[in-house]
Amino acid sequence: MQHHFPKNPLPVSHKRNAVWWLLLIATVIAGHELPKLLASTGAPTQSVSASIENQAFLALTFGKVSNHPGLAISVNSLKDDLNAIKQAGYHTLSLAQVNRWRTTNNESLPSNPVLLTFEEANRETIEIVDPLLARLGMTATVFVDVAELEQANIHLVSWHKLELMAKSGRWEIAVSACPNGDDQGFANPALLAQKLSQQRQRLEQRLQMPVLVADCSRAWNPAYGDGAVIWPQTLTEAGFSMGFVAAASGANYHVDSPANLKRIRVSRTWAPAELVSHLNNNQPRRTEFVDQFDSALSASAWIVDRGEMTLEPGNLRLTNSPNEQGALISLAGTEKWRDADVEVQLAALPTGQFWLSLRNDPHRASIRLGIANGQVLLQESLATDVHRQLASVDATDGPLRLRLRVVGKGAMAYLNDQPLTQRPIAMPEGAEQGPVSLAVWQPESETADLTEALVNLSKVIAKPLEAKAGIINPVLDENGWQRLHDSVDQLAVLSPQYFAWQDGKPQVLAAYDNALEIFARYHHLSFQPAVVINSQTSLSDAPLLAEQLITWASEPGFDGLNLVLNDSMFDDGWRAFLTDLIQRIRQTGKTLTVTLLDVKQQSQPMDANDFLWVVTSSPSIN
Repeated sequence: MQHHFPKNPLPVSHKRNAVWWLLLIATVIAGHELPKLLASTGAPTQSVSASIENQAFLALTFGKVSNHPGLAISVNSLKDDLNAIKQAGYHTLSLAQVNRWRTTNNESLPSNPVLLTFEEANRETIEIVDPLLARLGMTATVFVDVAELEQANIHLVSWHKLELMAKSGRWEIAVSACPNGDDQGFANPALLAQKLSQQRQRLEQRLQMPVLVADCSRAWNPAYGDGAVIWPQTLTEAGFSMGFVAAASGANYHVDSPANLKRIRVSRTWAPAELVSHLNNNQPRRTEFVDQFDSALSASAWIVDRGEMTLEPGNLRLTNSPNEQGALISLAGTEKWRDADVEVQLAALPTGQFWLSLRNDPHRASIRLGIANGQVLLQESLATDVHRQLASVDATDGPLRLRLRVVGKGAMAYLNDQPLTQRPIAMPEGAEQGPVSLAVWQPESETADLTEALVNLSKVIAKPLEAKAGIINPVLDENGWQRLHDSVDQLAVLSPQYFAWQDGKPQVLAAYDNALEIFARYHHLSFQPAVVINSQTSLSDAPLLAEQLITWASEPGFDGLNLVLNDSMFDDGWRAFLTDLIQRIRQTGKTLTVTLLDVKQQSQPMDANDFLWVVTSSPSIN
């Protein structure tokens, strides 16, 4: 399996702005309590919640379009597809917009952003597509094989036509970096960079516009070395800002490598509704997903990494392909999920092993819940493919409901609503985000033929959870402790109000209560004491404030700090200050959480920035 340059997803059979900051921006709906919270050490306990994903964009790639379709996309199909994209509320992007969004903190994308790309500058394709783009007010990108252009290939547009396309404002031109299968020149990264640089310069000279992107639309040949290292280095040396690769379908997030951008390949057999379904399902998911497999469009919600997925009314069948041990699918749009609650319903015991994973990353340890050898098992799955068993219970023969819930640093597993452990188990270090994944697996057989691995699922419910921080009084009475116990399974961060910044000076509001830290460790909560910043604080205090916050965050026993600000003071200056501060605190191995207090009870995003979101609060825990 190639993780960085994987093969294209297997078809579904119907018999398929900044980095992730660890920055939690929250809203407390407590207008009448706000003055007390900012000015008093006896502030009410609040539970705040935070966004879980960054903004992202989707990219589509179309093959040849022809009046005589055959294996190409028909003219009518393309017309219907583009109209459906527009009517569904998607807005087309330019590569220049994507590059500004990627490199500028304050740059935002339009709602439902999508980049349209065409894999080659075929003469007939461009003659059909260009007037459609003009009529619909859309933009697109085409990848060009410069060598073929130089040879005046009659099937491609001419240099003159390409120049007119660039001047129209509807088209951006990019380089097709690896056309026509394997290229032996790729065995030498220096020669590859030189070749791509020459192609970029040639295009820029003729078109009088920047050429930002190169594309390698085939799986990387490992005989040429580690593509995850060679490809980004090659792009940089050749002067490109971004690059597309052959990869499973999915959204492109702000935190993703600009060298490994992904696209969704449009099938000529898709109806417009199916294309829109793929777009909708691959958007970052922020709401509950329920799939009972009662629609053919269910296929677009799942990304097939390996094996075969078959949809039937009320059933998803996942099995291994011939000569493979297992199958793996993931829920589209969950690539950056952190906290989540997922339940899968099985019609019967699987053949072989079945596993459900959250925050799945093949390069890191993770937690998985599944069935093997007649038992329901909760395991820590290590990156070295070694598994440590955490809990087990005998599985019944009838329908089964497996549920895995991850909040912050802890995870809970359930069989038919019964917990497998008495309290959350610790998530492995580094298991911070990743998709919802389902897999079946069959251990190697002693015979030459691999045994079938098979599972039938009747329902999947997947819900992203807002990361909640409990801001609490530094000293709790009996009632406060009880309320904290009652709410602990909802929390990822525990923040006693230990510190404040007022009148340009640091203040320690209370002595530390070791019981709170012990409680946080026992329940796998991140322990980040709250620092209340007075709303009159001037940005001129920033240098002293930053040094003090770093000092506090570095104290033993703290996982970082929860900085409590009034949202009215959060302007460009404060944003820049926090961006720098987050990076500095991360370098110490700690985390900065930012809570924005909102007296206006706003529930909309505070701005269009991709990594700063305001969300509504959860109920108070005190």
